[in-house]
Amino acid sequence: MAVDNSLESLLATLTTSIQSATEALPNDDILPPKEGISLLDVKNELLLSYLQNLVFLILLKLRSRKGNQKETDLHPQDEVVQKLVELRVYLEKGMRPLESRLKYQIDKILRTADDATRRTTQATAKPAQKPRKSKADTGSDSDVSDAESNGSAQTEDDEDEMAYGPRRTQVTRQKTEAAQERARESAKDGIYRPPKITPMAMPTPEGREARRERRPGKSATLDEFIATELSGAPIAEPSIGSTITNGGRHTKSERERREENERREYEEANFTRLAPDSKKEAAKKKARQQRDGGFGGEEWRTLGAGIDRIERLTQKKGGNLGSLEKSRKRPVGDGPRGSGSAAGDAFEKRRKVVGRYK
Repeated sequence: MAVDNSLESLLATLTTSIQSATEALPNDDILPPKEGISLLDVKNELLLSYLQNLVFLILLKLRSRKGNQKETDLHPQDEVVQKLVELRVYLEKGMRPLESRLKYQIDKILRTADDATRRTTQATAKPAQKPRKSKADTGSDSDVSDAESNGSAQTEDDEDEMAYGPRRTQVTRQKTEAAQERARESAKDGIYRPPKITPMAMPTPEGREARRERRPGKSATLDEFIATELSGAPIAEPSIGSTITNGGRHTKSERERREENERREYEEANFTRLAPDSKKEAAKKKARQQRDGGFGGEEWRTLGAGIDRIERLTQKKGGNLGSLEKSRKRPVGDGPRGSGSAAGDAFEKRRKVVGRYK
């Protein structure tokens, strides 16, 4: 049978093919909306491009197995791998943080779209069938319908406002109402109630432990003297001269010897050397020794404490100086004190005054 190659038959075949291709195209409902979320569109495009490059890379791998691999064959593979890495960076570093930040807004938009679809479905599923009503009920029904329409309009406005974020006006209104209620309560009984902004803990009174920490510590030298001299129990004495340091200016106390023994036992047990004291720790130790008043193996702290105690006992209340303070205020500079010249000047002045009345 001969094929009809006339212009009319070719035009009919072309028209039929175009119609069948048009029917195969996707519907408008399947296509993405014009006013959709551009972020999701970009994400879909990136995922599609990533899959295309991945399939192309697999195809290049399969072709390279058929023949010998050359440098020219590896060049497109490198380009595809570089493109895959670029797309992966876009998805991981660009899309994921933006999607996490816009999650709240996206959820609100999707929820609003679902509500709109649900309302449309319910409206089409239940056709409007209203029973006949009397004229007396017409007025009341119209009022109810107006109220319902106003309420529905207000609800839709609220949904539109809540579609993209929380309403800050609601939070401000609640705070204002709470402040007004607090002011009304305080006006009734006359008791001031501070605003509750941040929960605060009540100040606790100072305990015995804090006061005990501020007290001066016990004299270690006195305890050591009682344990060694006044006790009848046998004790182990260190070697002569092993406790003298700094050229005889300091003698190791029992506490320092105990710390050295613990340090030596730890080093011998673990076969390691501990780091020496840093400059900061050495300065702290030196300051503590000066504060304790130790020098030459003796404590001189009690001398200064005795002077301070005498000063506290002789000091008078009300700002008046006692005898000790007055004695300290006397001039101690070098001068002609006690030479008799001041007494002679006073006598001459008095003699002149008496001579005027003669």
